Amino acid sequence: MGKSRGGTGTVGRRAIGLAAAVLAVVPLAACGGSTSPAAARGGSSGGTSGGSSGAAASGAGCAAGATPLTFWSWTTGYDLAVAEFNKTHPDVCVQLENAGATTAEYVKLNDALKAHTGAPDVATIEYFELPSFEITHSLVDLSQYGVGSSQKDIAPVAWSQVSQGSAVYAMPVDLGPLALYYNEKQFTGAGVSVPTTWAQFADAADKLHAADPKAAITNFDPVDIQPVLALMQQYNAFPFTYSGGDTLGVNFTGPAQTAFANYWQGLIDKHEVTTAADFSPAQWSNLDSGANAARLSPAWGPVGMQLSIKQTVGDWRAAPLPQLQAGQSMSGNWGGSSLAVIAGSKHAKAAAEFVQWFGGSADAWKILSGPVAGAFPGYLPLLNSPALQDATLPISGTSKPNAVFATAAQNMTAAQWPPIMTAAATQWTSTFAGVTKGSETLPQAFQTFQQQMVKYAKDQGFKVTGS
Repeated sequence: MGKSRGGTGTVGRRAIGLAAAVLAVVPLAACGGSTSPAAARGGSSGGTSGGSSGAAASGAGCAAGATPLTFWSWTTGYDLAVAEFNKTHPDVCVQLENAGATTAEYVKLNDALKAHTGAPDVATIEYFELPSFEITHSLVDLSQYGVGSSQKDIAPVAWSQVSQGSAVYAMPVDLGPLALYYNEKQFTGAGVSVPTTWAQFADAADKLHAADPKAAITNFDPVDIQPVLALMQQYNAFPFTYSGGDTLGVNFTGPAQTAFANYWQGLIDKHEVTTAADFSPAQWSNLDSGANAARLSPAWGPVGMQLSIKQTVGDWRAAPLPQLQAGQSMSGNWGGSSLAVIAGSKHAKAAAEFVQWFGGSADAWKILSGPVAGAFPGYLPLLNSPALQDATLPISGTSKPNAVFATAAQNMTAAQWPPIMTAAATQWTSTFAGVTKGSETLPQAFQTFQQQMVKYAKDQGFKVTGS
């Protein structure tokens, strides 16, 4: 995350306060279902949590006198990891609670921090949201408890998302590197080669659609901010720059961003991509019927996808994401989360021990990477292991998709997330809805969103740079 973002308390309090006020009236379905990697891994929307299941997860059965910790998370399978920690660390007792998925949790956490009561010791916070809590000094620097010793075992892109110089503000957990996940039978049947550049991808889209006018090469959901930003990152068009302080870059209308918007709008106009909502029944049906021949998938995608399709199980293969220029090997990151210790915790040392074990131990990752949680590791001993890379899934037949995703994880640069992502994610939903409906184009939506975000950031006291 670059340089320190401290020293801007006034800016941060104003930004976080307005974001929370806006989000308080936004239905959870607008953000929690479609943008939640954890929900997708679990094959459901809205973010299923194991927080209320299991005696160990709720804290029952812990040793008398154990240090109590409250942990907020919505993610499927985390209850199993909590139970294992409580069993193997009898001096600490973690109670897992579901405070809502993604945005709902962040609003509740902001409210608790402002009220100076009710905040947990530990919370799951996605990478894109961390700066919004850092700027208000709401996270404990874990370096004082030795968590920095885990850096050697964490993918560099994940570690850079949680650290500022020597400070460490959260423990990385999972990642969402992107790859092209395509139906091999459909590609072969249409005489389409796996594209290695975006220009080739557009040519493949033309060929597939010409062979079958009902077929589109993939789905592009304009309303889902996370995958769009992940693709922009890979396209060298990420629209935000932020390295601390009160200066924030917002650029949705520069040359690279405009080229990205024109590229995808061109495919939309030719009906060579669909615009179904991510994780919707329509998307799964399109993938299973041949209406979509590929998915721009995060690493955690195949696990959930195979729960939602029936006809094409075994036909899907992973390949590197197409590149802007031939010979490149960049990927974007869709999703990924961390565990942060919340400022004000009375048991910060024990909380730091818990989060370090959770994201940085083989015992935790045996559970987190299993069939229930299905998380894709930022933990290098597993990420680089034959056990992970040689694994197969029914949806992919005898191929080894994890090997492609693991390589992609090593070819990502850390995004410079701005401390206004809560508000940005909320505004995005309404601004980009017209692209799906056909009442506006993606370049037009970029123009509108640029104006909205610049105004919002300035209203919070930021100096804004950009197009």
